[in-house]
Amino acid sequence: MGDVAGRLGVAPSTVRMWGSRYGMTASGRTPGGHRRYNGDDLARLQRVHAAVVAGSTPAEAAATERGVVPPSPTPRSRSRRSGAGGSVLAVPGAGAGARGVARAASRLDEMAVEDALVQALRANGTLATWQDVVRPVLVAAGDHWQRTGNGIEIEHLLSQAVSTAFVRHVADVSARPQDPPVLLAAGPRDEHVLALQAVRAALAEQGVPARLLGPRTPVAALAAAARRTRAPGALVWLSTPDLAAAADLPILARAHRRIAAFVGGPGWDGVDVGGARRCTDLADTVDALAAAAAGPA
Repeated sequence: MGDVAGRLGVAPSTVRMWGSRYGMTASGRTPGGHRRYNGDDLARLQRVHAAVVAGSTPAEAAATERGVVPPSPTPRSRSRRSGAGGSVLAVPGAGAGARGVARAASRLDEMAVEDALVQALRANGTLATWQDVVRPVLVAAGDHWQRTGNGIEIEHLLSQAVSTAFVRHVADVSARPQDPPVLLAAGPRDEHVLALQAVRAALAEQGVPARLLGPRTPVAALAAAARRTRAPGALVWLSTPDLAAAADLPILARAHRRIAAFVGGPGWDGVDVGGARRCTDLADTVDALAAAAAGPA
């Protein structure tokens, strides 16, 4: 059982539960009475695990594997499915992909979250995955913590898994490393870079190289990096207002003759950004940076 759990990337207790509740158990035993899984058993469990990662409940996935129609859960039972340490994050109105990620995050299964997101990124692309899967679950985790005071560990694990999934996706898609990269950075007081990682991944899908300088980047440091790389565009992201960052934007605009300065994120709402281009959402940000990388028409 331990070997099977390791191959699936789940806890042995999960394999035991699938066997006791849903009949997904080993087909044989050793003379000493220990469960012994063969290749067919493992393949069956891998299909169940993949279905759970994609958003099915274990009961639904096991029933499908056995070729039977699973019973429809009542609204009450659906809303109180439990993961490790509490109820599953509620993502009302979200699709199966978001529900699967929420379920994995609730049981603190980091690898399941990563794998589900990588699968979604490969199938649907970055912008759709961000809008339909990542953002609803991040909002649900934040709302749960604010409402109950519990679950900060879920939010932290989720953020880490989302970050790693984007890194894995960028490594999978091709770019043109010979071209000067566009630069992305969070403002000097801003810790939030998940949206920037999504921007970098979406640009990589279009073959546009980008460099992410990370959180708490002074605008002057971003300008220095832009001069060194001859970056055609640079983006300053703010989650919350920062007037000092706004005051330093002219430094970025003067980094070199051909640079285009961009700002994005809710922290820029109502702020005078001078000659910088204000990006309205993630898709607009990607389009603007890709256009800057392409150069004049």
